Amino acid sequence: MKPYKGQRECEHLLESWLEFADAIDSHPEVRRLLFDPVTGLPTTPLLLPRINVLLEERGEVSLLCVNVVRYSRIEEIYGWKVFDDVMRHVGETLSDLTGSTLRDADIVAELMVAGNAFVIVLSPPRSSLHMEADARQMIAQRVEVVVREQLTELIAPEIYSKFGCYVGSATVAAEENTRSERLVHQALDKAMHDSATREAVDAEKRIARLRRIIDAGDVRTLVHPIIDLSTMSVIAYEALSRGPAGSEFEHPDKLFRVAYDADLVMQLERLCRKRAIEAASGLPEGRKMFINVEPEAVADPELRDIVTNAILEDAQVEPDRIVLELTERAAISDFVAFRATLELLRALGFSISVDDAGAGYASLQCLAEVRPEWLKVDLSLVRGCDGDEVRCSLITSLVTFAQSAGVNLIAEGIENEAELDMVRRLGVKYGQGFYFGQPTEPFPADATFQGVRVDV
Repeated sequence: MKPYKGQRECEHLLESWLEFADAIDSHPEVRRLLFDPVTGLPTTPLLLPRINVLLEERGEVSLLCVNVVRYSRIEEIYGWKVFDDVMRHVGETLSDLTGSTLRDADIVAELMVAGNAFVIVLSPPRSSLHMEADARQMIAQRVEVVVREQLTELIAPEIYSKFGCYVGSATVAAEENTRSERLVHQALDKAMHDSATREAVDAEKRIARLRRIIDAGDVRTLVHPIIDLSTMSVIAYEALSRGPAGSEFEHPDKLFRVAYDADLVMQLERLCRKRAIEAASGLPEGRKMFINVEPEAVADPELRDIVTNAILEDAQVEPDRIVLELTERAAISDFVAFRATLELLRALGFSISVDDAGAGYASLQCLAEVRPEWLKVDLSLVRGCDGDEVRCSLITSLVTFAQSAGVNLIAEGIENEAELDMVRRLGVKYGQGFYFGQPTEPFPADATFQGVRVDV
């Protein structure tokens, strides 16, 4: 980095914006300090001249803070490059809002280089000297809604599920005895606090909605077939829990994520299990039913009695036709107690499956401790395996393990004929995926799944 040439040159550079722009072009180190390298947007220091003008002319200036929350989860799971892409999309979306949701004279910037928040300096209202708080908050909410809507189209669903965006607002009022820079930073702190408050309120509302779903028992069960890849016959169905149709909680990931945040996992798990067992009452002869069980719920002291009584007395299904499938949403903290509970369930006739082998918490330790009868290959390994030697090698290693350990291996997420052919060639005996059909109400006719080509 070139040495900085001192205060006198800095004062010369700041004589006009034109000279300042020329200085930035000729001093890359200055640009790196003042412009975010990912979005290309200016940072807060470059807003101060515009804010000072507005304070002198109007006595106040209003601003928004767009806070990207839960950003650390995206970076931790997917890496900084993916998070940079998310921030780039947010920056582009905000810039595109000028002239529509925002006015042309509004200025979009980043709070700081490589941060997770944006600043928008709002132009003064046209019909009055001061901007009313309600009007400012209305703009903030409108920006928040549009950014979320745009981002659902721009980033992958699994990433968007970890994305959050809340917009806070504040007004800077001129004070004769306080430096304008200090006033700006105080207003930015207030706007950030406002966005955090909105996030907390939103979270409480989501939890309240989830409590109402649990209290009303408003969870339904769909089923998805598991196929014998040698005969293409249905050997089992997986019970899939869904929240109210068309709601934010329709997908189970959202249901359980909020449940974990609100310490409602046990209540939600019991409800989903109850609905799955009710569906099992119509299980066709010769089929098994896979019922998802959260690792935390295995510690439920009522699990053994609830499952056994409900299956034997209510559903009239023998336990040997039920597979308890351990999901990947949480890590297992106490394998000793966990294994003891599983052995009790096995003694009653149930078998155990581990979901998502090769991803998440389905670790080698989990396989060694649980020793499942069934094992599902994670869809991230199956997806595109027909053209990926590394994925094929990993699946082959799981096939070898399954053969030596006497485990039934299921390839999840098969979506096309090429993936089906590849997992067959690799020695996987069972499969599941949208190629065989979408999840549906219990229980579809087997004919639904007989149109798939079989080469044996």
